[in-house]
Amino acid sequence: MAAIVGCSAETEPSALTELRLLVELPALRKLADRGLSDQELAVVRKLADATMRSALSGDILGYPHADMVFHLYLLELTGDPTLSGVARLLLAPGSGPVPRVEESGRLMAVGAREHCELANMLADDMVNAADDLLRNHISRLWVDRPAPADESPGRNRSAVRGT
Repeated sequence: MAAIVGCSAETEPSALTELRLLVELPALRKLADRGLSDQELAVVRKLADATMRSALSGDILGYPHADMVFHLYLLELTGDPTLSGVARLLLAPGSGPVPRVEESGRLMAVGAREHCELANMLADDMVNAADDLLRNHISRLWVDRPAPADESPGRNRSAVRGT
């Protein structure tokens, strides 16, 4: 499977976006349809808060880990180990474009706020809004960013990717 879904800095950003959308959107819909227990929702909120703490403290090393844990937990709640396995490949460090240092703080804060909003939407059974938010959340992260003349797109490794 890794050969099929293998991700690297050279992987086309739009392909990575599509893969994440194909994995995460149906999983979110499945979770929303079955509903989250109070305990599951509490963990989702705790993980969203962890991304917010990392973002607000400017922790460009801790944020991607907290982000990955948040997304993986949601996927693991579906009970489908294939989904979380594929997501581990897609969310692995170095699998996608990296924002420049000057962009990373803003992007981490926006992503963390969206995680908190997503948790609230799931709690309030706002399935369509959660679906739209996740679609925008994932898609925004892979928008082509201008690269310096000496770097190709997606190769800037001066900061850590956040979702």
